Amino acid sequence: MKTINLSPNVSVVAPQMLKKNSTTYSMYVVPVNYEEIRNNIREFGLLTPLLVNFEYEIISGNLRHQIALDLGLEEVPVVFVDAPEEMKAVLSVSSNQFRVKSMVEIASEIRFYDEYYSVGRGRRTDLSPQMKVVKDEKDTAYKSIGQYKINKIKSIEKKVIELHGNNIEILNRELSKIDKEETTLNELDKKLDRELLKKNNEVVIPAQYEYITEKVKIYNSSCGDLFHLGDESIQTVITSPPYFQMRNYGTGKNQLGLEKDVLNFINNLCDLFEDTKRVLKKEGSLFVNINDCVIDGQYQSVPELFLIEMRRRGWRYVDQYLWLKTNAQFTQGKRSVRNYEPIFHFVKSADYFFNDTWLSEFVDEKNNISMGTKMKYPKLVSGLDFRDNILKSAGSNTLDLRNKCLESGFLMEHSATFPLSLPLIFVLSTSKPGDIILDMFNGTASTGEISVLTNRKYVGYELNPQFVMASEVRLSEYELGEVA
Repeated sequence: MKTINLSPNVSVVAPQMLKKNSTTYSMYVVPVNYEEIRNNIREFGLLTPLLVNFEYEIISGNLRHQIALDLGLEEVPVVFVDAPEEMKAVLSVSSNQFRVKSMVEIASEIRFYDEYYSVGRGRRTDLSPQMKVVKDEKDTAYKSIGQYKINKIKSIEKKVIELHGNNIEILNRELSKIDKEETTLNELDKKLDRELLKKNNEVVIPAQYEYITEKVKIYNSSCGDLFHLGDESIQTVITSPPYFQMRNYGTGKNQLGLEKDVLNFINNLCDLFEDTKRVLKKEGSLFVNINDCVIDGQYQSVPELFLIEMRRRGWRYVDQYLWLKTNAQFTQGKRSVRNYEPIFHFVKSADYFFNDTWLSEFVDEKNNISMGTKMKYPKLVSGLDFRDNILKSAGSNTLDLRNKCLESGFLMEHSATFPLSLPLIFVLSTSKPGDIILDMFNGTASTGEISVLTNRKYVGYELNPQFVMASEVRLSEYELGEVA
């Protein structure tokens, strides 16, 4: 095979004579517009010459070379470049700037430029022509990528290294999700942030953590045995147990809510309320927020089965409230989206304490939680409508708390909280200042915050030490007395 000179600069050679460039061949995969490039070359030929050195190694044009071989072209135009060894790679990469590249390829380019062609701060490129070429090539490449994308990719790569070490396969797998439109750069960056914080939690969160003060006591233990509490010491219990087959709270494979059978879940849940009956005062109240779920296309009747079993075990069922929500969970299938959750009110005796006179001082002009507000004796209504942002607390109350936990050095992963207005209504209606309020499934102590704000004492039980730490962050800004 011979080289045919077309002009002082452009020659044609048989594509079989050329050697692939090892730098860019490993860096670039088949572009998303490969067929478009191939069809264009088939119709018009190779309009742009390949850059090669005098050893016939391709500096730029691996893709065009491969297409030429695929199409059976007998010859391709080339420009021979006498490039120094250290310049071959940068010419190879920079000449690929106008291809449609995958996120993996772009990340490879960024690493290449940062590793081999970064001009140190303060170094003068005007005194070194080669250094100026390097800077210009890098600036051109970075301009075509965009600074936002560069920053995000670098951030993602740094976080993957922190999580998994220098594992290029994991990094490429994560970046490929963007090309597949499974995520975005920003979403992937945030996901890795969360994973790093979870990894950090493994270090900063102890196996056991309790928060005990004069007014607040949160025990890192099961609520099945309330041995810390005396008989008939609690005035009001307000709680939201784990829902059946809905969420993993990180307390082990045998945790409540992960049972396979709904009746098994109901029995386990009701068992936990046996000792609650002992610690609750005769005039006390128990409020239980519980929800249903859809399995195999049908609801499991969790609230109804729970209510029947609690009554069978001797609890008096005196009321039911419907928490009407703004952030209802979308459900698939041929059914409506359920935008409420039931809250059952149980008591031990007919002589329970209930006083809703506080409503006469509460402004509820749209009757979101009451009726008769313009009359002498307003009353609560069963449908507690939080869709109009009453008491400025319509949905989850964890956003500010999550940020405060981050400032304290750990990630709070709990998100299933009810609005502070819910426990406020029940605390005001069924207890007096100085009484003790109990939440058997403390979570992040929403009920605890309301108890403190209304001059009550609070006791919580929580299996996850992370949630106890988050509760401390929530409550530590209040005057709680001496910490034990």
